[in-house]
Amino acid sequence: MAAVLSLRSSPSLPQCPAQVVFPPTPREDLPLGRTLALSAFAAAHGSCKAAKRAARLRRAAMWLGCLHGLAERLPQHSTVYLTGLSPDLEGEPCEVLGFDPSAKRWLLRFLHPRFENQSCQVPEQCFTFGYCVQPGAAALGGSAAPGGAAREAKRRPGLGRGLEAAEQLEQGQVIFEECPFLITADDVNEVCRAYFKMRAASGDSPGALDAFNRLSAGEHFSQEAVQRCEAQAAQVWQAATSRAASPLELRQIAEVLRRWEANRFLQGAGGAGRGRAGRYALFSWVSLLNHSCQPSAMLDSLSALQSGALPEDGKSRVKALRGLAPGEAICINYGPPELLEWDVARRREYLQRQNGFTCRCPRCLTEAKAKPQGEEKSDLVSSVAECSYT
Repeated sequence: MAAVLSLRSSPSLPQCPAQVVFPPTPREDLPLGRTLALSAFAAAHGSCKAAKRAARLRRAAMWLGCLHGLAERLPQHSTVYLTGLSPDLEGEPCEVLGFDPSAKRWLLRFLHPRFENQSCQVPEQCFTFGYCVQPGAAALGGSAAPGGAAREAKRRPGLGRGLEAAEQLEQGQVIFEECPFLITADDVNEVCRAYFKMRAASGDSPGALDAFNRLSAGEHFSQEAVQRCEAQAAQVWQAATSRAASPLELRQIAEVLRRWEANRFLQGAGGAGRGRAGRYALFSWVSLLNHSCQPSAMLDSLSALQSGALPEDGKSRVKALRGLAPGEAICINYGPPELLEWDVARRREYLQRQNGFTCRCPRCLTEAKAKPQGEEKSDLVSSVAECSYT
């Protein structure tokens, strides 16, 4: 059964019929445009004036939780792409405005200027998530995480930035909670679109771009990981424009991708952690957490226990796995829970492949030096289970 698109007009426009096919209009295949520049982004997503207006709307929305549909949870103002409606609308970018429970449809606003701010009601299966920028969640400086129980640690060789306990912490204590300032699909094109959107809104709402630029640019990456980001940058450029990229342009895009890969956390039903599939989030403080194969903290996502929009939904929570003295490093496990049961060679191989670095945490250094023939299962897995919140 074909999906029906219900359209709404802005108050100044006459109502459109319930089913309508818009005349085809020349447009770029990717919202990045031909040059991946700010002007091209504005051409594909609307005028600079429209971008500023959207930024003001986002600033006005102080609530940072998720909207709940039938099975989907989306932050308000997410960018999504229509699919399965009609050839003329395939891949059309829209902004999420809300969900209508009675109609069981999402209310979306077209982003291309030819639609003149028209909105539509779309079934949940007829769009895919792209990205969401939440400037209100970006930290605006300071050396202490929310709540004051954690602070940025002094840079240490091989680790770069990190977090440490600012006070005595007890096992099971919530250290801090934080909403992401950027969520993207697992797609480098979406990462670049989100980055250029942050640049477009930086004049009115600089928080997200500033928070992004403060993150590590993957200084710990292996040469293989650096080359992978450079290859992805070339692919993004090639898909968006026929013009050859300059070395400077490719370096800029590759740096964006390194920042994303070095600091992203998986968001989903399985909780939050470093991963390879689904949606990814960037945080001002959570992204500073370093990895350890003997973690002192755990990271998980808060989820609504009922349908509806809850302000805390979508936050990530950092919780102590053991007592921590002031100045002790707050580290988490970037991999799956079972990583803590693996031998050092397997752990390092996984982290190198998935996260681009060779782990040199105290546990790995000790086990690598001892070269054990076998290892007993770590009791840290049970510690994580004991500290899980309800």
